[in-house]
Amino acid sequence: MTAELTLYDYWRIINRRKWSALLIVSVTIFATVFYTRLQPVIYRSQAIIKFQPPASYARIPGSGISDFDPWGAVATEIRVITSVEIAERAGRKLGWADENKTPAENSRVTNSILASYKAERLQDSNLITISATNTDPLKASDIINAVVEAYKDYDLEQKSKQGRKTLEDIAARKNEVEENLRSLERSKQNFLEKNPKTGLGAALANQLADLEIRKKQLLEKYTPNHPEVLNLERRIQTVQSKLGEIPSQELDLARISRELRMQEGLYTTLNKQYEEAKLGLSSVVSFVSVVNPAAPSDAPISPNTRLNLLVGCLLGLFLAVVLVFLLENLDVSISTIEDIEAFLKLPVLGIIPNILSEKHLDNWLTQLFKKERYTVEAFRSVLILNRRYASNVIESYHGLRTNIISQLNTRESISVVFSSAGAAEGKTLTAVNFALAGAQAGLKTLLVDADLRRPAIYQIFGSPKEPGLSDILAGKTDWRDVMLESADLMMGGIDFDSLMRFSGIENLRIINSGTTPAKMIDVLDSANWKELIEDMKSEFDIIVLDAPPVLMFIDAVIVAKHVDGVVLVYKAGKIARGALKRAKDQIFGVHARMIGVVLNAVRAAEMGPQYGYYYKDYAKYARK
Repeated sequence: MTAELTLYDYWRIINRRKWSALLIVSVTIFATVFYTRLQPVIYRSQAIIKFQPPASYARIPGSGISDFDPWGAVATEIRVITSVEIAERAGRKLGWADENKTPAENSRVTNSILASYKAERLQDSNLITISATNTDPLKASDIINAVVEAYKDYDLEQKSKQGRKTLEDIAARKNEVEENLRSLERSKQNFLEKNPKTGLGAALANQLADLEIRKKQLLEKYTPNHPEVLNLERRIQTVQSKLGEIPSQELDLARISRELRMQEGLYTTLNKQYEEAKLGLSSVVSFVSVVNPAAPSDAPISPNTRLNLLVGCLLGLFLAVVLVFLLENLDVSISTIEDIEAFLKLPVLGIIPNILSEKHLDNWLTQLFKKERYTVEAFRSVLILNRRYASNVIESYHGLRTNIISQLNTRESISVVFSSAGAAEGKTLTAVNFALAGAQAGLKTLLVDADLRRPAIYQIFGSPKEPGLSDILAGKTDWRDVMLESADLMMGGIDFDSLMRFSGIENLRIINSGTTPAKMIDVLDSANWKELIEDMKSEFDIIVLDAPPVLMFIDAVIVAKHVDGVVLVYKAGKIARGALKRAKDQIFGVHARMIGVVLNAVRAAEMGPQYGYYYKDYAKYARK
């Protein structure tokens, strides 16, 4: 056998088990269709929103819009959208959750909504896609729209909360400064009432306060080393030196006036910021804008029937190929002519095509369930005397006879035992059809049922089982007296018209198995086979003996010692190659002659390329 496989070998392996492969593909596709049918129909709805602060947001003090990072903000907002807070708000907007329900029920609603949608960022943009899946397309779009509205409300609340917090902080500081301002005003008024002559110091104090305020404003724009700041600093020092010459009452008044002026400036600034914060808060809007709102989908996204079928077909093909080659590796039988000849070192004498019975049930039982033997009616339908068989089937038996005679290298009468290594390999069918083909060719043929264990020929032809071969071997009768002629066959179970149409049926004689002996081996081993065979040869050209399987009984080996040769019938793929070799060794062990092997029930797919179209081509040629 060759170590390397050709493309044809791969095709032959697949073709041999095409029905198993087809079954696997069919089951896989059926399972895929069944699985697809069981899947719920899922619809998806999608909305696109944009997250970006509006220009009006810059007017809110403390907004920090200059530090806004759109990429980081979008990632944060995606987590907000998929949070429990947004899912709870969406549930309330949909009316699926409310205060009348228990917390556990509201929690289940929230979790179901949260599990039904997801948010993702569109690549290289600040756009966010929110998609939801549901068995109802309307529910899917409703969930998305509710989530978007809940998110917009949440975002607006958060932005308004920040503005209100800023406004509250400014208002609190403004009230504090206003209270300080009132306190200073009362202090100044009380001081002037107690010291009516003071006034110059107040003027200097007011001037000093104005200079201090102006210095503070300049420092917001310039550094302390700026010329204007330095000039203002010199003027402040001059005013302070003049104040030093004023009596202490004037100094106190100047201090109070200075504090009062500073608080007035601070109050003015805070009042301006307060008004700006009120204006900004009134213009706060959400950062979220809807680009594409969600709409109900017309086509479901799951199950994808086409994709599932494609995957099922590919998976079925893959599993079928794997199974085919796995079975091939586990198969220890021989299926090709070349392998048989190389393994046994014996020729393949003939190739008998697979002959199907008219009883289709029998064909199924024998092929699928390995039933050992056809029923009698089915067996009769596969005999070559039926007109429905083409000449190529009969010709295969003529070719077998020619090869047997060639191997025996004789022109005289021959005696051949047909046997097999195991059961159900077609040895009886081959022996009977071989005898019928010999009779059709004009040769005087004697068919002997030597299978005393499980005789079948008497059932096939519908003739009496006994007396027969066992009675002849026991010396109870002469073989000529138990021999059945064509007239006996016409009265049996074979269709009369088929017998009459089959040319050469008058050349066929049959000896059935006879009475089943109690000590079968003793009867077979003690018989005078040599004299019996020689006597039969004197009247017949071919003596065909149907013997039991070699590995099951010793009968065939005993008979094989006394005939011209043994032909093993082998059904391709039936038994292991080792069993076939053991059968050959047993025959050689008793110094019997092994002529060769008949490859039985062969399909064109199981033969080599040089034989695959033999029967088809022969039939065409014969018709022409």
